[in-house]
Amino acid sequence: MSAVVNDPSPSRTTRMSALVSDFEAAEIARRASAAGLSVSAYLRERALDLGNNAGDADALRQVDRMIDKMTADVDNAIGVLATTLRRMKKA
Repeated sequence: MSAVVNDPSPSRTTRMSALVSDFEAAEIARRASAAGLSVSAYLRERALDLGNNAGDADALRQVDRMIDKMTADVDNAIGVLATTLRRMKKA
């Protein structure tokens, strides 16, 4: 999907509305702040795919899956280590 070119017009006069839960509103505000953007700018950027390409989303999903697997591996290793330490204390 190609990115939409940002409208060079400095005036934005049309309002749009969307219903979101309190949690969603807080999460959107948090993500906007983390990105250094206003909520309006963040929503425009996300909705219009400004500055991003489809490959970025795919790459991020792959990274998320890798992190999930690494987290599970670390959790497993911690469990094995804890079991080993308990056995060593009994011996």
